[in-house]
Amino acid sequence: MLLRLLAAFALSLLTFTPALLHAQMEGFGALPARQAITTQNAHKRVGVGIKIDQITFVDQQSENFGVVGTLFLQVDYPDLAFDAEEHGFEYKTYSPEGFSEELKESGEFLPYFIFRNQQGRRFTQQSSILVSATGQTNYAERFSATFQAPHFNFKRYPFDKQEFFVEVSSLLPTEFVEFYPLEDKTGMGDLLGEEEWILSNSSIAASNVPGIGERETSMVALRFEGKRHVQYYMLRIMLPLVIILFVTWATFFLEEYRRRIDMASANLLVFVAFNFAISTMLPKLGYLTFMDSLLAGMFVITGSTVLVNIMLRRMKTTGREALARKIDTYLVIWVYPILHGIFLFWAVRFFLI
Repeated sequence: MLLRLLAAFALSLLTFTPALLHAQMEGFGALPARQAITTQNAHKRVGVGIKIDQITFVDQQSENFGVVGTLFLQVDYPDLAFDAEEHGFEYKTYSPEGFSEELKESGEFLPYFIFRNQQGRRFTQQSSILVSATGQTNYAERFSATFQAPHFNFKRYPFDKQEFFVEVSSLLPTEFVEFYPLEDKTGMGDLLGEEEWILSNSSIAASNVPGIGERETSMVALRFEGKRHVQYYMLRIMLPLVIILFVTWATFFLEEYRRRIDMASANLLVFVAFNFAISTMLPKLGYLTFMDSLLAGMFVITGSTVLVNIMLRRMKTTGREALARKIDTYLVIWVYPILHGIFLFWAVRFFLI
């Protein structure tokens, strides 16, 4: 029985692995074992368009995001032109494998590409190649992949605005392949499926980037912006934070200093738990965010209320109750909100303006 299970498992691997490899290597991105590129067939101008249909996730801690989209490539192969009347149709369709064989016979080469900021595997759901009678070739690939987002900057979090990029780069130097953007085949879908972010302002541009050795390669990058739904953070973070601060301030109106100390200490523990809950939303950054500054500053001010109440309690027990009441009335009750107001003004000015 065990041998039969092992044999079935091995058979499933043999069946699944070629299909998976085909999903990874299908399309213009598949490099052959050998292909000659000469001065006769060199230099192709390739149009690149990227249409994003879905954003499957945005992982802030890993600084990457998932995309389901369509890649379009457009390039002219005059040697593949044909007489539409003689053949009875205006277009020819190819699979990626069949098209590769057709180019080998004509001595042409494929405009091999990679997604420059891709992480992990790219899965091709479907791909097709359409060649017109003039030799204009259009390649379309429906894909899903994870892309790196190294330009994230969380300094203004949660009021930050982030940049997302999908970069398509040629594997061949610019003297062989030059990419240019296809504006009409680029953009964002209407239903992206991402609830946390508002994504907009998409644009596409071409540039040259370092390639193999000292040669440059051509790249087309789709850029779009994302900003957060602020209502969520106002209700789930800012509002509880304000309530905690008001509760801490309200303890100053209690007559008994011992009860003040107990309530202020309890609020301090709530602050610690609140800080841990928020810290899981972002990666471990080397700089402070707006939210970090609020939590750190208000944590220090709230923690100081415990020390102040202990001091007032000590003054009362040592016979200086009148002085303690005077400090309590004219200093603590007013200084506490003023300090928070000053700190909030500084944080907004430094991080948001």
